[in-house]
Amino acid sequence: MRWGALGIQATAILIATEGLDVALPIMPMWSLVAAGVVSNLWLAYRKTNAGHLGAFLVLDVALLSGLLYLSGGPTNPFSIIYVVYIAMSAVMLAPKWTWTIAGLSIVSFATLFVVHVPSEHLGHAGHGGGFQTHLYGMFVALVLAVALITYFVSQLSVELRRRERALAEAEERTHRWGKLASIATLAAGAAHELGTPLGTIAVAAKEMERQARTLPGAEALVEDAELIREELERCRRVLDRMASAGGEHVGEALSLVSVEAIFEEVRSRLSSEQAERWVTSTEVETIEAPGTALVQMVENIARNGFDACDAGRVSLHVRQIDRAVELCFVDEGHGMDEQAMRRATEPFFTTKNTPDRMGLGLFLARTLVDSLEGRLAIESASDRGTTIRVMLPQGS
Repeated sequence: MRWGALGIQATAILIATEGLDVALPIMPMWSLVAAGVVSNLWLAYRKTNAGHLGAFLVLDVALLSGLLYLSGGPTNPFSIIYVVYIAMSAVMLAPKWTWTIAGLSIVSFATLFVVHVPSEHLGHAGHGGGFQTHLYGMFVALVLAVALITYFVSQLSVELRRRERALAEAEERTHRWGKLASIATLAAGAAHELGTPLGTIAVAAKEMERQARTLPGAEALVEDAELIREELERCRRVLDRMASAGGEHVGEALSLVSVEAIFEEVRSRLSSEQAERWVTSTEVETIEAPGTALVQMVENIARNGFDACDAGRVSLHVRQIDRAVELCFVDEGHGMDEQAMRRATEPFFTTKNTPDRMGLGLFLARTLVDSLEGRLAIESASDRGTTIRVMLPQGS
């Protein structure tokens, strides 16, 4: 805004002197414009520690008063620019500063009635030819003042709307993290409570297996005992992953994770039938992200895809887009309707009827992506499959 005002002042001086042959004290007026330029360079150079903005508006009023003093005083039509500075202070500063700017403008303009350098062309000049120049000046001054105020207020309105959106997103993120904290607490409590009985079952299963090996014809019992121990180990791994599955990657440092290693790790966690339908490809070698949380996110989204299609493929393609990496998941399942898509990332929302699904996969994926300042988008339609695009910014 200050650069615009300085540009208008410089243009007005040039048009008045070169285009309309108005006699003005050129050097003093250009000195005042130069003072404004120097102050704005100082403001731009020291944005974070340049001083109070009110002081610069006071300087603007003083410089405008000086220019008006040298070019006709109260008869100069550009005195309307006072209103621009008052509007700026009213929007950006505290009331006491606004009243200060307004009072200074009124006193300065009143003083110009008493002390100023007369200008034949910018005055009314007995309503002769000079008066026509004055009318033109009034029109141009009004247009410029309206343009400056409109631009300033519209930019402020855009910034306010942007801030409101950011605030709404922050509130939604805080709400999600609150739910996530509850899930993490539940996971920690479950792991603690289940640890002891699982340990007891493991000891009993090992003892059962040892006793069964001493009995003739008890091979089936031995196999059952081994199966119990395998499933117990699986339960332990699930409990160990509950924290990371609950989004607790906080404290896990960002690292360069091999994309192929992610593919293989997820494949090892799938059933053999699902692993055959797991199709992967990549155009990048590594992703900068929390490794454990990233693998868990990929697994959660992949399992959602397999749950949605009984025999179709679930694919993941990774590629570089500018300074981000896109993970594109595509399944050939039954898809989601519009309502399901809107609620897909809500916690505990699921369209599956299986009791072992809690509806946390996409919620946890969204939480991880948001914490990394990325984006997650879902494209789907009934009977047309689902595409999930995850964009993760890369710091390097």
